[in-house]
Amino acid sequence: MRHPALSALTLLLVLVAPAAARPDVQTGAQPQPQEELPAGWYARIDTSMGRIVVQLLPGQAPQAVAQFVALAKGEVERTDPMTGEAIEGPNYDGTGVYLAKAGLRFEAGDPTSTGGGGPPLWVASSEGGGPVNFHTAGRLGLNLTPGRGASPYSFFITASAQPQFSGLYPCFGAVVQGRDVVLRITEVRTHRDDRPIEPVLINKVRIFTVGDPPDLAEPVSYQAKPRKFAPRPRPQAD
Repeated sequence: MRHPALSALTLLLVLVAPAAARPDVQTGAQPQPQEELPAGWYARIDTSMGRIVVQLLPGQAPQAVAQFVALAKGEVERTDPMTGEAIEGPNYDGTGVYLAKAGLRFEAGDPTSTGGGGPPLWVASSEGGGPVNFHTAGRLGLNLTPGRGASPYSFFITASAQPQFSGLYPCFGAVVQGRDVVLRITEVRTHRDDRPIEPVLINKVRIFTVGDPPDLAEPVSYQAKPRKFAPRPRPQAD
């Protein structure tokens, strides 16, 4: 028979255990304790296939990070490219992965699910050059439209080294948790144009900090000519 005092002590230890040491209820994986993460800015990307945590790199890509964070928080005035109506709230929540290259990368964030939506902000393509580049797997980058800059609406995360992207696309983040999730997303079944057959959703993107990192730059609009696009229906969960 177990002693009642021991049972009560066991229960108390479970209740007061640090939240950072508990398993992630969404992915079942043991998360890295937040206090072990270096000081800085982070994005927690919750997808329909699991959670990805990215350390953002404002030191080498100040505008890419500033605009990504502003869109994630819903601090950018914008219109729905599907309806033309004003949108409020976080930009990335509820959008879909619109391209998955097996073992290479996936692309997401654009509310039109095309990669061609017209964002209110652009980042110069020269941004993102630094010690953290696409020579290593698990990198967060902005998609580039030739001659127009990079769109913070549309981001990609690599599942393997893509050295050909270094110096061409702004690299503004490094995956610190969830590389297995990134790989699984890239390996979903797709149509011939690499669009997932079954929707993969970005449920939400939340920004958090560790320690006391420096303030981010103010988002600055990099002017670019708008272009026409044919929007796809926004993916819906079953």
